[in-house]
Amino acid sequence: MAAYHLTLKVGSKGKATPHFNYICASGKYDAKRGVVHAEHGNMPLWAASDPALFWKASDEFERANGTAYRELEVALPRELPLPQQIELAKELAEEACGNHHAYSFAIHHTKAGDGGMNPHVHLQFSERIDDGFEREPQHYFKRANKKEPEKGGCVKDRSWQATKRGNQKVAESSGRLLDIRLQWEVMCNQALDDFGVDASVDCRSYADQGIELTPQPKVGASSWHRFQRTGEKNERFQRYDEVVQANHPIVCDLDKLRFQSLERRQNELIEERSTITRELNQLRQKRPDVRSRDEVIIDLLPRIKAGKSCLSKLKLAKQSYTKAHNRYQGYRQIMEPTLTWGNIGKKIKCWLDHSSKAGEQMLLKQARDSHLLAKREARALLRKAKSSPIMHDKAEVVIDGERKEHLHWDQNIKALRGRMSAINETLESTRESIALLQRKHPDIDAPEQVQPQEDIGLHLSLRM
Repeated sequence: MAAYHLTLKVGSKGKATPHFNYICASGKYDAKRGVVHAEHGNMPLWAASDPALFWKASDEFERANGTAYRELEVALPRELPLPQQIELAKELAEEACGNHHAYSFAIHHTKAGDGGMNPHVHLQFSERIDDGFEREPQHYFKRANKKEPEKGGCVKDRSWQATKRGNQKVAESSGRLLDIRLQWEVMCNQALDDFGVDASVDCRSYADQGIELTPQPKVGASSWHRFQRTGEKNERFQRYDEVVQANHPIVCDLDKLRFQSLERRQNELIEERSTITRELNQLRQKRPDVRSRDEVIIDLLPRIKAGKSCLSKLKLAKQSYTKAHNRYQGYRQIMEPTLTWGNIGKKIKCWLDHSSKAGEQMLLKQARDSHLLAKREARALLRKAKSSPIMHDKAEVVIDGERKEHLHWDQNIKALRGRMSAINETLESTRESIALLQRKHPDIDAPEQVQPQEDIGLHLSLRM
């Protein structure tokens, strides 16, 4: 299920480059798996093509007791496919860094403790505010000069620092961090809603949400690795187990609610996929053509006065030729067979109606010649139309309309395919979540009847 986790970390001088390499799987971490996307932004010109230079310069030129970078480590909804996760990460970078803080972010897909995916983003950014003055690396990280900004380094943004009075901290988090936590809740829930996912996250603590759950303590990678290697659980791991056991009854009830919701969502997705499949099939059958200019001119020809007259003449000539040809064939069928008592009446009647064979041949020849002449005139008119600038302009108007219609059709096809792809990814994620719950609770297929409340299972955010 969607989980809320947002942590701000501080990196001291000398740690920026190693951390950058870690989150982006570069340098000595180039064999690291699970890094599915990385981006950078707001870099100065000297680091625009190679962001690693910026973090190297931060380590080298930042003050000895200065902050080389800050990092937001944020959980991404596992219900969303990668493209939507990337968009969310971009929104986070925009919200936290705007256009003035150099940043690098990377999305990691690792395995969570419940066996599912643990997608999260590392947003590493500088406190330095780019004011538009171009500075060399050694100048960029100098102390700021308020009177003559171009002569000093970039100003540091202090809004991320917790409030202090003297040496005493009077707030656990800065106002800026609290704002980001709330904004991330809004962005995350909006993305889930836009994607049709029946889940949400909440930046508040369990106590503030009125949920009687104890937050799970962080075990740490070293503790996990030690447990996997030796089976030994240190004090932190034991505390984690105690909290998990204490939360188990409440989590079971919430998981049952979650399971019911996931099953409903799965059925909705299957139905929606069937609907889109039908729409795609119908749309494919209505594919509009984009004709060539000559094809359009041929179609336009009957609409102009000369073309209408010429084609009308051609039509009449063809009808006359067809009639004369049928008349001559009928004459031959009656007159050419040998005279018998059985056909003498037909022959006499045919001779009276049709005259001689030579006369019939002459009528057929006249009709054929008229038809050929009409065809030549039509071809000549068509050649003239094809070379006419006016007809070219008219044809281009028609073709432009057909192109727009085809483009609109193509966009609809792509939109439906995009929706289909998104539904398939969401369906896969939903089925994975269902399978995880079934493995966690083998009897969950027969959930107990729960009082229909506000479906709190969908609004619970389990801590990482």
